Amino acid sequence: MTLPPAEDPARPVVLDAPEGLRAGATGVVRVVLAGLGEEVRVTLLADGEEWGSRALPAVEGRTELRFAVEPPQEGFVEAQVRVESAEGTARERSATLAVQAPTRVLALTARTVGSGERLGELAGPGFQVDERGADDGADGLPDPGDYDLVVVDDRPASLLPAAFQARLVSAVQGEGVGLLASGGEAAFGPGGWHDTPLASVLPVDAVQKEEKRDPSVALVIIIDTSGSMGGNRVQLAKEVSRLALKRLLPHDKAGIVEFYGAKRWAAPLQPASNHIELERALNRMQAGGGTVILPAIEEAWYGLKNVNVRYKHVLVLTDGGVESGAFEPLLRAMADDGITVSTVLIGGDAHSEFLVNLANWGKGRFYGVPNRFNLPEILLKQPASAKLPAWRPVPTALEAGGGPTWWGEVDPSSVPSLAGHVETRLRPGAEEVLSTAGGTRPVLASWRHGLGRVTAFTSELTGPGAGDWSDWDERGAFLARVLRRTAKDLGGAFRFSARREGARLILEAARREEGSVRPRVLLGDEELSLHERAPGWFVAERWLRGEEVERDARLVAGTGPELRDPVLLVGSALRPRAVADPARALDPAAAARWVGGVTLPAKATATPLGGPDRAPGTDDLRPLFALLALALHLTSVYLRRRPLEAPAGAAA
Repeated sequence: MTLPPAEDPARPVVLDAPEGLRAGATGVVRVVLAGLGEEVRVTLLADGEEWGSRALPAVEGRTELRFAVEPPQEGFVEAQVRVESAEGTARERSATLAVQAPTRVLALTARTVGSGERLGELAGPGFQVDERGADDGADGLPDPGDYDLVVVDDRPASLLPAAFQARLVSAVQGEGVGLLASGGEAAFGPGGWHDTPLASVLPVDAVQKEEKRDPSVALVIIIDTSGSMGGNRVQLAKEVSRLALKRLLPHDKAGIVEFYGAKRWAAPLQPASNHIELERALNRMQAGGGTVILPAIEEAWYGLKNVNVRYKHVLVLTDGGVESGAFEPLLRAMADDGITVSTVLIGGDAHSEFLVNLANWGKGRFYGVPNRFNLPEILLKQPASAKLPAWRPVPTALEAGGGPTWWGEVDPSSVPSLAGHVETRLRPGAEEVLSTAGGTRPVLASWRHGLGRVTAFTSELTGPGAGDWSDWDERGAFLARVLRRTAKDLGGAFRFSARREGARLILEAARREEGSVRPRVLLGDEELSLHERAPGWFVAERWLRGEEVERDARLVAGTGPELRDPVLLVGSALRPRAVADPARALDPAAAARWVGGVTLPAKATATPLGGPDRAPGTDDLRPLFALLALALHLTSVYLRRRPLEAPAGAAA
């Protein structure tokens, strides 16, 4: 058998929007040309208005074109593609395209005024943004179930009531609402999101590091070396002093003043790491002289006035036999300057009313040391731990990940640095789209939570933390893809699809969530009858009649009496064979090989089957098949009319 090729001028065979279209958002319309042609112009029209035009120098076989379009409003659009050749001939193809409604976004902001409005400007008119700031009040927040996407941007937990957070989590899990959490100094850990319903659904965990802080201290030890401290008492004072000095760290300061009728610095204020000098000062001390303590305390006060440390402490060691004087006003003045005075009674009685009063006036403590077996633990400072800020306001280079569904036409390598980020940790099972350089911390992470998707962006979408993103040309396109990827799936509770099989229109609705709500489908004003073929799987069939067969079927699907979350669907009409896609057509050369024929040039004359240069073809076997059929027929007649013999022994 021979199938000579026919003329194959360039023509449109496919016109559709594979990724869907939304009002105000940039979408893609695909046009596929097939055939052969030179220098053609392809023009895309929608409701009579030109959406795009492109010139091709040649068409060879199958050629695919993609037109970026931005439908101004939702609804059904009658699109048409026209292919014009250089000779002026034109071939056309039309199709009905469904343009869905814009994505409804609830933007909850607080710290950055107008950030929701700015986000809408960046993402484009394909999003209807309803911004609620801190001034709108926490009690008047709308129901998140009325939106496709909720953005919580730099809003602290104090402005997100627990009841609203619980409803938001429920809407994400059970209704498929999307959630995008973002921000800097008022989000995640810094925003107090710990242990909240909001934090429980995020794909990241807040990282709150703690830092051990040992505050600096300056200690002046005043030792009584008067005659009354003779014997073991001065040695006991040295032991107490050594214990106090051991509690100091290298960044602390220490000094020693002795008094014996006069006062002097045995060791001036110096870093506490100078252990040798401080020990030598203690070793040089000997008891002798009178007891005059007031000038020594004044000397310690003057020495500590200009020292820059967190705590200042004076430790007075004496046997209690001191002169009278204006101690109370002096110690109260020192306490007002932040200098604490503690006293230690060396030897003798266990109590000294005078030293207790000194400690009270100086806001310190009193210690009694009767012997070397009862040495006190001098408390000079209390080490503490402090939480480090999770917001890191430093330039942050980014590393891109994720698949093409996140990036589309955006080049991942072009992502610039941010001016800061919140330190978080990726949760198991979450997808990391952006991370800090080296993949140490997630910046953009996402996962499915129930029926909805939750995405976390650990920086500011529009505030000063955006850094170089403010000048990034692809910023709006990327944010639009992130918002659309996170938002509720089209159709809400159901996934709808429509197709044509000849004149039969078939619509299917697959349930995404548990519930008693049923889907609804309208063909014009007619509601189609849906039957549940399997749990959660509904099918409607409709035979098209008359002119309906030649037109695209325009369907509106949704749930509830008012068609909640409506979806526009198109059932394509039957297309003439002349514009069939050659990618699905039979290959003539392959067909010739299958049946033992040949393919001849377009102007060649076919050789009759069974000719002298051919082996016998199927036509030569027809007489044989006819005789065989006749023989089988006669045999069948004979067998049917042959009498049956009765079994032996049967009754007559």
